[in-house]
Amino acid sequence: MMREQRESGRPLEVTCFFEELPLTVAGKVVSKESATLEGYNPITIHANHRDMTKFASTEENGFKRLLGELARWVSQVRHPRAIQTEEPSRISPSSAEGDRGASSVSCHDSSTQNINSITTGSSPAYVAQRQTIHQTIVQSPPVTLPAPSQDCLKSLAFPQMQDRSHNVGRAARGTCEWLLRHETYRSWAACDRGLLWIKGKPGSGKSTLLKYALDNHGARDSALVLSFFFHGRGDEFQRTPLGLFRSLLHQVLRQAPDALQDLVDRFKTKSKENGKPGEGWYWHEEELWLFVESSLPKVLEARPVWLFVDALDECGKNNAVRLVENFKSLLKSLPSQSMGLRQFRICFSCRHYPILDLDESGFEICAEDENERDISTFVGDQLAAFHARTSSKIPALITKRASGVFMWARLVVKQVLNLELEGVGPKKIEAAVHSTPPDLDELYQQLIQSMESASLKLIQWICFATRPLSTDELRWAMVIGADCPYRSLQACQSAEDYVPDRDRMKRQVQTLSRGLAEVTHAQVIQFIHQSVKDFFVEKGLSALDGGVTSTEAAIKAHFQFSKICIRYLAMEEIGRSTSYKHNEFPFLNYATTSWVAHTEQCDARGVPQEDLLALFAWPSNALVDLW
Repeated sequence: MMREQRESGRPLEVTCFFEELPLTVAGKVVSKESATLEGYNPITIHANHRDMTKFASTEENGFKRLLGELARWVSQVRHPRAIQTEEPSRISPSSAEGDRGASSVSCHDSSTQNINSITTGSSPAYVAQRQTIHQTIVQSPPVTLPAPSQDCLKSLAFPQMQDRSHNVGRAARGTCEWLLRHETYRSWAACDRGLLWIKGKPGSGKSTLLKYALDNHGARDSALVLSFFFHGRGDEFQRTPLGLFRSLLHQVLRQAPDALQDLVDRFKTKSKENGKPGEGWYWHEEELWLFVESSLPKVLEARPVWLFVDALDECGKNNAVRLVENFKSLLKSLPSQSMGLRQFRICFSCRHYPILDLDESGFEICAEDENERDISTFVGDQLAAFHARTSSKIPALITKRASGVFMWARLVVKQVLNLELEGVGPKKIEAAVHSTPPDLDELYQQLIQSMESASLKLIQWICFATRPLSTDELRWAMVIGADCPYRSLQACQSAEDYVPDRDRMKRQVQTLSRGLAEVTHAQVIQFIHQSVKDFFVEKGLSALDGGVTSTEAAIKAHFQFSKICIRYLAMEEIGRSTSYKHNEFPFLNYATTSWVAHTEQCDARGVPQEDLLALFAWPSNALVDLW
């Protein structure tokens, strides 16, 4: 077909991207020969098959190469005469496989800059091409904000604002499609004002389902679509109403600035009277809710609003109940569409607890009642090669025993694949599936039976760190003990449990946690699911640490962490340094900002800490002055 189109003078525009790096176990999934077509652009992405479409920033060369091709396509659509008179030159395979530090795409259309000028993220050509792509494909031109509004926007933003939504995996092919056909969903999507609940057991796939709804809501271009993903394992703003309100107002101000002129005015007044935001003053939860409450009716005068909020339960019981009351009250207070306002729809995902009651007008979909076919599809896909070799009943068995819990199916599939890798036969694997506890907590309990002493320290850090640690921070947090004998970082590096690089740290996280923790794309360590953290905080740490109570386990961790932070601050290299660069001292920021918080947690529970003075070499002021 492609040959016929080309010979008829109507060629299809195709660009072939292929992976440059292998997966750890499987190697290169798709070879260059399989991924490319003769006569069409072959472009390499410096990543493996799993990560080649996941860009951490617009500065990555893979993103720039993709952007360059899209820019060329857009230019050809806008200037068809140039295409008829001049065929853009194709890229040779050798140039596509060149040094990853320079882009391999070149555009010779008269209206398009050479990609070499586009690959600089701050260059006018790069910015212009990004805006062209956005306007042409999304058809929603960005609003140019005046300087005060831009500064206000920055005061609302926080670094992790989009992290959780990016970390929630997209629905596997063939799954979640039932949602848009569900009678309850269709009724909600057609109503004037409505609140839809996606409820379910821990690990039943609620977040993936909500993300599917967000990506496929079908709203028209004029609609304002807002979203926020709570993250109980994340930073403060990721798990509090304050973070929700900052994110929502950031989205509204960016897309419908006229509705928030009073917020910008408040920002200017506070900045004039108190100085820079984040230094002289801070936004507060109550004042931001008032702006959310007042801005949405203004937006609804011109366009409908869809609001998607994931994992409401992960902001805590009291916060979750209060947020529901606030948004229900807002829905009820709005005049109907017949009075001039457009549609307003809210979708929350949440566990069955703590939101127990629903109004008669509410809509609810229970994930575990609807997802059996999705779990079957997921398990069948994951075990496709295994099933083909054995013709076993294991995929169907896993689906049945999962009882609507995706997380259970995911962990058991991993166990099955590991057993097969070890050469275990189908009958024994089937018996292992049968013997796996059906309850998530019981499954987690089984997995921790083989954990070692280093596992306890890792789990403690993930549970009780004041914020999620990066891989570089964790390398030092793990090697320095509360009673660390080393006085220099160089001596620490000679320790047998020192981990020298990120890749090894990532593997150690997976090994020590028995697959219950992971390293995100942002190189941050977290549990694979909120239910894992709940398990360890409530009972898992107690089992790992000799039967202490959950409260005692928390106190013990905070007591150790305060000492570890001070030990790090007392290292000889830090005392001699004058620059304190992050790449030289990756744990320094955490140690200086968090040791007091860990100490306060102990003080609040009446734990004496007189020995901390000795760590500071009291009465010497050297370390205090450094801090």
